[in-house]
Amino acid sequence: MHRRGLLAAIAASGSVAVAGCAGAGGENGSYEFDAEPASVPSSAASEAGYEGEDPESFTLEQEFDVAGVNAQVSATTWAAGYENADNGSALFVASTPDASVGGQSVNPLVRADDTELIRRLLEQVDQQGIGGDGTDIEASDIEDRGSETRTILGEEVEISILETTVDAEVDAGDGQSGEVEDVPVYLYVGTVQHEEDVIALVGVHPTAVDASESLFSLMEQVEH
Repeated sequence: MHRRGLLAAIAASGSVAVAGCAGAGGENGSYEFDAEPASVPSSAASEAGYEGEDPESFTLEQEFDVAGVNAQVSATTWAAGYENADNGSALFVASTPDASVGGQSVNPLVRADDTELIRRLLEQVDQQGIGGDGTDIEASDIEDRGSETRTILGEEVEISILETTVDAEVDAGDGQSGEVEDVPVYLYVGTVQHEEDVIALVGVHPTAVDASESLFSLMEQVEH
């Protein structure tokens, strides 16, 4: 099963709450904000059976009205993905600036609602080619399966646990494209504010396997 295909399902789910706070100034109505990369140490990922690459950056540019003045805002976000090919689980980590101007959040990701935040992040994953090949899938009938609190970057973070069924392309082997099947999955979604950034964490694995502890452990080892 392809990781990026599973991650795309998360675009239809919510449970992320973020808020803008710290601000920065700009000249001539232009503001630039850069996040610091967040990632799982390669040794920790490898020990848990996951493979991934260094975080890659992408820049979001948008016009924004600040006190009646049109401002140009640029926000650089970093994203990284990790996959365990043996059990089909994956973890997605993104760091985006938690910036505001005139008391208003100006990062379009931070200002987005729950679903839009995840959707926009995963669109960038597709555009940047992070996570390899996959197929588009849609999620429906998302059910809340509670939450679990873990310590991430020194903060107690509530990780939402969701269950849904996705249409995913399953590798048939021998170079064949495979067939589309209904695959039940668990999703794990959480965010944490650290210094001047917001870190978004999204994990996923088929319900047929138990990879929750591995995903939680990787989340707890995220560095920023």
